[in-house]
Amino acid sequence: MSARWALAILCAIMLMARSVPAQRMEWPIQMGGRVDMLASSITAVQAGAELSTVAGRNVRIALITAAGVSWNDGRSGLSARADLVGRFLLDPDFTMRWAPYVGGGLGLRYDRIADWRGTLIAVIGVEGPNVSGVVPFFEAGLGGGVRFGFGVRATRRAGR
Repeated sequence: MSARWALAILCAIMLMARSVPAQRMEWPIQMGGRVDMLASSITAVQAGAELSTVAGRNVRIALITAAGVSWNDGRSGLSARADLVGRFLLDPDFTMRWAPYVGGGLGLRYDRIADWRGTLIAVIGVEGPNVSGVVPFFEAGLGGGVRFGFGVRATRRAGR
């Protein structure tokens, strides 16, 4: 997957997430889009979608699915994953412009080079300000290697 495709997917998700305030309903599912780099013995770059739900005042549970390309020692191929990650938000009410969060969960990763394997995930991240109904985020962590990601999440009517 080229960087152009990843950027195109991210832009499309951002456009889908936008809505005018009068049209925004409180739906229990919060949608998002992301691009991640997973670096270990097999490195991958993936674009994906995220569906989150509220599990408490400060807790969100997200299902992430992503696909892209992985490579190792001159070989490359399809890479895909599904993660279930809980995030603990330190500022669920938008009192800070940029708010940190920590999280963890489980994942299942496929690389054509190495087949399927499970991962334990730990992340630390930051969510930014509400910009026209979407919130940018950046995160780093561990889970089958080092992972870095960025993307956007649709805002909720009441908080992050």
